Amino acid sequence: MVAKICVSITAENAKLMSQKAREALSSGADFVEIRFDSLRPGALEAALDAVKDLKSKSVFTIRAASQGGNFAGSEPDRIQWIRRIAEQRPMLIDVELETLKNNDDLADFLDGSKTSILVSWHDFQKTPPTNEIADILAEMRVYSNFVKIVTMAKSTEDSLRLLEMYEHTRDLHPIIFAMGEFGVISRVLCTIIGNAPFTYAGLENAIAPGQLTLKQMRKLYDGMADTRA
Repeated sequence: MVAKICVSITAENAKLMSQKAREALSSGADFVEIRFDSLRPGALEAALDAVKDLKSKSVFTIRAASQGGNFAGSEPDRIQWIRRIAEQRPMLIDVELETLKNNDDLADFLDGSKTSILVSWHDFQKTPPTNEIADILAEMRVYSNFVKIVTMAKSTEDSLRLLEMYEHTRDLHPIIFAMGEFGVISRVLCTIIGNAPFTYAGLENAIAPGQLTLKQMRKLYDGMADTRA
């Protein structure tokens, strides 16, 4: 299977967001993650319109500050925007596990509208014990078969433990990797050793600790393919 790459797109306005998303796809990205939380206040509706023709290859998300995002509004406002984004029917909409657990009406709305949800969970400080990660996966299954767990690796062992989690997710579409210097190996191998549908990269600059650029990631994957051949 050819490893697939999703490029995270951040921008302050709709025009730049559209330009960067199209550049990523034309430069070899398989998918793009549109980070609507990076927009200036008032630009979200225009951005939705600007990228609507890319939605079949897009992961839409609007992340709260507590989850590593930049959304400046209130939590009720963010929930309303999640609903609005979901109405566009993107390939996937990334919604945090805690958001779904804390908002039954939103979870019911997404389920009723047949929106494809990527349930996500992040730990920006550490990589929890394996049994805790397994429990989190069990909670995620309630909402979707598409799940994403991202932690901060403090050692290579943390990355290897996360890669081992793929042995227990054969009935899911899991994306599990670590951030930070020690997490790079898991970002690369999650689509090869694991069965992740894609991994994440930046366009020209990383937007998360340890994230590689599209060019770097594609070069690594092409090199691995040549070696296997």
